[in-house]
Amino acid sequence: MGEDPGRLWRERLIRNHLDLIVLWLLNAKPRWGYEINIEIRERFDVYLSAGTLYPLLHSLEEKRYVEGVWESDKGRGRRIYKITPEGALYLNAGSKAMQEFMRKISAGPGLVNV
Repeated sequence: MGEDPGRLWRERLIRNHLDLIVLWLLNAKPRWGYEINIEIRERFDVYLSAGTLYPLLHSLEEKRYVEGVWESDKGRGRRIYKITPEGALYLNAGSKAMQEFMRKISAGPGLVNV
């Protein structure tokens, strides 16, 4: 039997819009990479490898959408990321585009009957 189409779509949507999801989470509060990964897993039931998340965080930092600061707490340090004003603008634009997309797709020809 094939994979669950709902799960496949959920994973595809998360991975294709991961930059907006990460910015959305950071807009609520600063977080470190592991915390972002856990939040995505709990909210969307999608597991991201470190090889997926950390290069994205690095890319967002290069674009100045997030800022990372090393924090040392009893031993090993961790990098805490927070959204920047440029990141908030990008998130807002992406959110508006996504809402417009959903509005248009919802008003479309409808679901296929199977």
